[in-house]
Amino acid sequence: MNAKEELKKWKDDFAKAKTEQAKLEHKKRFNAYVNSLSPSDKKEFLNEFKKGAQQAVDEARKLAKIAERKEKLDKVLDFASMSYIAEHYFGKSRQWLYQRINGNLINGRPADFTQEELKTLSLALSELGDVMKKASLSII
Repeated sequence: MNAKEELKKWKDDFAKAKTEQAKLEHKKRFNAYVNSLSPSDKKEFLNEFKKGAQQAVDEARKLAKIAERKEKLDKVLDFASMSYIAEHYFGKSRQWLYQRINGNLINGRPADFTQEELKTLSLALSELGDVMKKASLSII
């Protein structure tokens, strides 16, 4: 038995269920299938199911983290030059920076910052804030 392939079939089938009734019917068929498996196949299948569920939870957490970060950065996106930050702090394009801020899909996965890149972004925002404070104090 290839548990991974079998589980994919069941997931694809569930994705086709559009109504609550169709989802309930799928659940009944799924439970009947799992109960029909031999003990060793059932164990393999359920382990694969758990791994898939954990991956889904991890991906959801990652996406929530990206969305939360984007919400925080939205406050400065209008007045801080993302082009300047991307070029001077990362040596990258504005598009590269926005892909990470927005969590755009790159090769099927959401783009995200590394921990080191987050530190660099934090430093960039802090330094730009200092420059703005100094400028505001100098014009009085």
